[in-house]
Amino acid sequence: MSEDEADKEQILVIHEGALTDVVRMLAPAKMIRDHHRKARITLLCGEEYEGLLKHCPYFNAVETNLDDTAKRNFFDRLKAARNSGFDVIYDLCGSEGAKKIGRAVRFSKTRWVSAAPRSDRPGHPLEQMAAQLGEAGLGPTRYLLGEAPPPDLSWIDFVAKRSRTLEPAYFGLLGRYALFAPAGEDVLPAQRWPKERWASLAHELLEAGVEPVIVGGPNTREVGRYVAHVTPGARDLTGRANLIQLAGLGRKASCAFGEAAGLLHLMAAAGSPAVLFHPGENAPLESAPRGLSPTLLMHAPTLAQINAKEAVQAMRCAGGFADASNAA
Repeated sequence: MSEDEADKEQILVIHEGALTDVVRMLAPAKMIRDHHRKARITLLCGEEYEGLLKHCPYFNAVETNLDDTAKRNFFDRLKAARNSGFDVIYDLCGSEGAKKIGRAVRFSKTRWVSAAPRSDRPGHPLEQMAAQLGEAGLGPTRYLLGEAPPPDLSWIDFVAKRSRTLEPAYFGLLGRYALFAPAGEDVLPAQRWPKERWASLAHELLEAGVEPVIVGGPNTREVGRYVAHVTPGARDLTGRANLIQLAGLGRKASCAFGEAAGLLHLMAAAGSPAVLFHPGENAPLESAPRGLSPTLLMHAPTLAQINAKEAVQAMRCAGGFADASNAA
């Protein structure tokens, strides 16, 4: 750290969690950056999502030793807290590791701000986090459902200018395309849209002149291979793109479809209109993906009750075919 950086206000943001939580965290992280414009902000997190978060402009540095820091004994954590030089620490996750650091910080001059969402409280996590930051002086202290700023990955555009691997053309996508983000095999079958429905949706999109692209990790390869096999023209990219590349694809996609998987949250935050398939009698208003484009929620007691034509119509309502004259 240079002398100029050392003279700046020092801010630490702590976060760990699944991909869904990481994407949501970007919204309060932007609020913190906007409030502390001239500060040096460090993110303390786990290693899993460093490849994505190291490009985020809200942080000056990303440290991935959260687990090691939390495993220290109390007195070592206390000494580290007193010597850290941080003026404010924001806890955006409420994990056990963050709580251990928080207990040590109580005995230092560092200000501790807890803004982690809680499942036992009503409201979407984004409204919860924004309201808690408001109580700390970063804005309004109350948000109605849908009022909190959504996560915004538009900064991916700047990353893409430096790396062609984030461009759709890198994966051979030269026209309009839609992203399929199916849940993996680790999710119960009753909570997944059947692979036959994904294949039918791929056929409907091809008829509309939109190329279907299946994305996800190794646990979604069965769906990807099946759809690509029975629907010639569909593209299987499961296991072939990392998170920053997937965000790059999301920013230029005509639309994205998926269950309540982290990748759909990433696509929505990147700017893609989205359709969420959710099993249940009620729409998941307090857990749905958020982004700058609309997300339409489709729910049914059994996901197989949702058919491909209904999904396409939902996407039209969400604005996913706004630029597709032959699909209007």
